[in-house]
Amino acid sequence: MKLLSLKIGQMEKSFRSLHSDFEIYFHSLDETKAMEEFRPFCFAGLNGSGKSNVLEALANIFYHLEICVARYLPDTIRDKKNFKREVCTPDAFILEYLIGQKKGSIYTIKNFDKVTISKKTGEEPKMEIRKYPFDQEAGQNISLIPNLKLDIETPGKSYLPDHVIGYSSGENEILSLPFIKARLVHLDEFKQYTQKGVARYDEPENGLIYIDNAMSQAVLLSCLLLENKDSLKPLKQEIGIQCLESFRMHINLKNFKYEIRNDSNLNIEEKSVLTILENEQLDRFKRCATSWFINKERLVLDFYVGKDYENESNPTKKAFEEHFGDSFNLFQAFRLLYELNNHILDDSTKEEVYRSQGYYTDGKIPTGGPNDDVFHFLDFMIIKKMKDSEIEKSLLLRNFSDGEHQLLHTMGICLLLKSKRALLLLDEPETHFNPSWRAKFIKMLNDSITASNNKTNENSSYNIHYLKDILLTSHSPFVISDCLPNNVLFFDKDQDTNKLKVKKASQLGINTYGAGVDYILKNIFKTQMISAQSFEEMKELIKTGSLDQLRNAVDFYGESSQKQFIFKKIFELTEDNNDSKHTKGKD
Repeated sequence: MKLLSLKIGQMEKSFRSLHSDFEIYFHSLDETKAMEEFRPFCFAGLNGSGKSNVLEALANIFYHLEICVARYLPDTIRDKKNFKREVCTPDAFILEYLIGQKKGSIYTIKNFDKVTISKKTGEEPKMEIRKYPFDQEAGQNISLIPNLKLDIETPGKSYLPDHVIGYSSGENEILSLPFIKARLVHLDEFKQYTQKGVARYDEPENGLIYIDNAMSQAVLLSCLLLENKDSLKPLKQEIGIQCLESFRMHINLKNFKYEIRNDSNLNIEEKSVLTILENEQLDRFKRCATSWFINKERLVLDFYVGKDYENESNPTKKAFEEHFGDSFNLFQAFRLLYELNNHILDDSTKEEVYRSQGYYTDGKIPTGGPNDDVFHFLDFMIIKKMKDSEIEKSLLLRNFSDGEHQLLHTMGICLLLKSKRALLLLDEPETHFNPSWRAKFIKMLNDSITASNNKTNENSSYNIHYLKDILLTSHSPFVISDCLPNNVLFFDKDQDTNKLKVKKASQLGINTYGAGVDYILKNIFKTQMISAQSFEEMKELIKTGSLDQLRNAVDFYGESSQKQFIFKKIFELTEDNNDSKHTKGKD
């Protein structure tokens, strides 16, 4: 998919900093050739300028649309107190994007549809599509209402991205909220299916996925087991990961509890949380395990991969390829197990989440201990080549630094979704990186994704970059320097109206691509290359300092372009002194 624009309609209250009539533009229909390459959109601006609010709005909109088109909703979300088709946050908008169907036709722009989703305050959203070249005055209406009498997909579902992914390096609880709601919908759906005795459940109907610290382990493990070595090359080069050595899956055998009312009596019925998964996902994991153990309380599966994991005959890797196929299918199996950890939430807590419209989750969703969880990893061991040496060590994943974890998360997400129509919303994905990794970040993502781009699938040929859009927020001039000026969106408040305005760097006459750090700091962030305290000291010294003080300052301050003004001032004062001596000599 490729985003075109988002416009906020008329609302009584703004959505965060996104006011009525707010507009933001992404790809242009005049430059469709650019969609064939890896070109993420980078949101730049000062703290509090509203960058993350656009990510939040998109996440909320797609959550709302996913629930609207879903055929199999649990009773909890059918309750109008928990979800109303005519109420969204934001409640009025027009969203436009391009998307193709990977079903029998070549996946190129000429076979794409332009999707327009519009919603007015207090009304249900509407979807229209237009065929290439997208210039029809009237679009074709597409239903967002499921036909519950027929076992067919809601028409509008195929025009939504397969997945919307959220990732935040900080505590952006608002960005995570629609994804947490989606998780609870999955849980209630699964719980209801278990009670009804449904035989199989492969993946949730809803396509929202939030990658938090726990879920990121599943991302990394799926990639290390089933991605090819070319795709994983940056992990080897930058972090020193040589291979996955071993890991353990710990599964507690928990029960769902159901309240059964019979006349005036209330009975509690229990069923195993894993009832549906026993004959499919769990059986496949057992077939891949080096060994496994089960008793009345838990199932423990151990997997040994070893140093020869790149060998096609490696038994563990071969087993995972046979039973799960690719990294995304494996991730989905891990994801199902992870989301069952929310089984400890009571109905009142879930209802509070469903009804929340704002700042919510921090501290309000209880997290269980290891014995309360349905699933977690243990002894996740990776063989790593230590920096500046040829020594290889076996390390637990938790021994890796924050920056290493963050790089693994973001690269893993992109690799997992390489063949999916996806929208990735990444909030400051590089905050823990060292300067070298920040400078290489965009290139590393591009190299990994491109290496896995074979441009073929079972139905047709396609360019992998057509499939997804990546929106990221960043304060790093290194990241901005690897993004083209049409893809850098600068967020600022209008001085007269105090309303948010967004302009592309190209509109501001700023060529970001390949620009130096000093140029971006000056033109985007309106700041100097050195910190404020030392800069103010230098300015005061140049203004009032004596010649001796200035000479002493030469060794005191580090090298910078600003330091050149100290040398200039020394030269000027020396010249003045020489002129003075020369004048006295004449007298």
